[in-house]
Amino acid sequence: MNYTFIGDVHSAADDLVAVLDDDTIQSSKIVFLGDYIDGVSERYVDGNTIPMLLEPLRVLDIIMDRVNQCGDVALLGNHDNFWVQTANFDEIEYQTWKLNGGVLTWRNLGIHSTNLAGVANALNDQQLGIYTKFLAQLPIVWEANQLFAVHAGVRWGKGLGQQAKNDLLWIRNDYFFDGEASSDNWHHNDLGKVIVSGHTPVQFLNGIGFIKMQADKNDVPRYLIDAGSRSGAENGGIFALTLDEVGNVVQKRFIVNHEPMNV
Repeated sequence: MNYTFIGDVHSAADDLVAVLDDDTIQSSKIVFLGDYIDGVSERYVDGNTIPMLLEPLRVLDIIMDRVNQCGDVALLGNHDNFWVQTANFDEIEYQTWKLNGGVLTWRNLGIHSTNLAGVANALNDQQLGIYTKFLAQLPIVWEANQLFAVHAGVRWGKGLGQQAKNDLLWIRNDYFFDGEASSDNWHHNDLGKVIVSGHTPVQFLNGIGFIKMQADKNDVPRYLIDAGSRSGAENGGIFALTLDEVGNVVQKRFIVNHEPMNV
């Protein structure tokens, strides 16, 4: 069996539809890596600002259908966790969401309140409650055979059973690097499985589409596939990586503004 891992979507339903329009992906088991909502509504190209459509509910409808009808897997991302915890009246998560795209998402969801009680009550009402329940039951990690998937990464030196949820959803440099943040200083993959993650747009690390990380030629590879969807980046899009059961690359598919790009 082949497995296709799809990076952060951030409300880009149009690009998600284009990613999924592929025979190799359709015939594989799909693992979505989280961050289905929020996003920036503009792309910056050659000094010009181009408006971009944000459709969080359409994205969730597509993913819910894939999970419920096709047996695919959707992992929880930190932005999705904002939704879940705000629905649980968590003040800290609500305030953090408010500062990280929440207000725009609330408007797209038809929520016009900006106080915790108003937003939380709306997320639990009949219209949005189905999405809240879906997000609330999503797993944080997935593994099979020689493959492991997580939204952000893992904390080295801790077993999988000892990982903190905050690390799995938020970690960046401590997962990527062995000390200094440099592309020639990747941390060794101590897990020994091929790891696929999102969360950090590859543009932050001077990448395009995806980044393959190996401490040396014998290190088991890790892949970062947050391609900067709805991040405002000119080359931001959605990346899909298809691997076989032991982690060999079967296909790479990168969609930017509805169009496939070479990587």
